[in-house]
Amino acid sequence: MSGRILALVGRQGEAPPSSPQAAAKLVGALLRQQRGEKGLKLSDVVRSVPEFKSVATLSRYETAKTPLKAENVIALLRFYRAPEDIFRDAEVLLQWRADQRWWSAFSDVADHTLTSLFALESTSKVVQVYQENNVPGMLQTAGYARALMADYARAQFDPDKRREAVAAIERRLEMRLRRQHLLDQPHAPVFRALIAEWVLDKQLGGVPVMREQLRHLYTVAENKPNVHIRILPGSTLREGSPLHPAITLFKPHEGVENRCVYLENKNVSGELLTDVAQIETFMASMDHWWQRALPKLETMERIQHYIDRLTSGTRE
Repeated sequence: MSGRILALVGRQGEAPPSSPQAAAKLVGALLRQQRGEKGLKLSDVVRSVPEFKSVATLSRYETAKTPLKAENVIALLRFYRAPEDIFRDAEVLLQWRADQRWWSAFSDVADHTLTSLFALESTSKVVQVYQENNVPGMLQTAGYARALMADYARAQFDPDKRREAVAAIERRLEMRLRRQHLLDQPHAPVFRALIAEWVLDKQLGGVPVMREQLRHLYTVAENKPNVHIRILPGSTLREGSPLHPAITLFKPHEGVENRCVYLENKNVSGELLTDVAQIETFMASMDHWWQRALPKLETMERIQHYIDRLTSGTRE
């Protein structure tokens, strides 16, 4: 989903679409927005677009009070001479079905921020991540992810929240592993992961769990062509670091106006940025540090170094 859509959601004060009806409302909002930008009245459009016979019918489209036909939506967008990204947004929203959007089955554990991120991932050409706290979620093994979630649950001061977090671990784990299927799809985005070296030196979940996680990173780095893993060495990090400890950039298939940045805050909700100046700043920072990371073969050697330390018992 594009930054334009997310900005529109923000102006309306509504959540990102989590159902076909919510998606239809966003299509209607897009249509109203395009008509408004052209300074047209409902009656002006009805006189020019033969698919609509009355002002009432067009009004019901803009408020999603009638089933939307794709061909009629396209006719309106063509009349408005809408930009290409608007056509793509409308197409994605019109195709929205609960059985097509896997995250709709996880509404019990996925808030609106998460579903927005999943939607952005599924429609991006490139997803680029920086992490200095943990292995990125897309690359986590089940054991590592479970250990992270258990650590979060134990940290809850309130007993009721602690019990709730523990009870949700397996469900959240199922959602995280399902999310990773995106990278195996025929039209998967390019996924670039920049990871601070000290993440490799942790023993989250214990030695066997961490060793399994590092071996998984090595295998993915070696064998998955659309996934590019780079380690930012500790020697480089002593000189500084990217602008935030957990950054995700979303780049669309065409154009630059719909790029987004997500800043993840540890154990609390993050922030989604759509301001162009902010996005440019974070992209420049990410590009700078990506260039300073270890290249592929050296990254794999560094991961293997930490695997060997765990295998030999150096850190046990």
